[in-house]
Amino acid sequence: MNKLPPFFVIGSVGLVITALLHIFMALGLGLNNVHGGFLPLYILFIALLSIGTGKLQLIPVKSK
Repeated sequence: MNKLPPFFVIGSVGLVITALLHIFMALGLGLNNVHGGFLPLYILFIALLSIGTGKLQLIPVKSK
């Protein structure tokens, strides 16, 4: 199994955790002014995810 690039893993996990925290704070706690604070986090993790996606290599498929 090939190892995933660290930027891909950090970006993916970061986006999921940020989204869950954003949903919890906005809907669970009912805070309306938290949306602007999450914008830099989304931009950061999307940038890391795009860097990691660029470093992914396609696995060659062997035909019989």
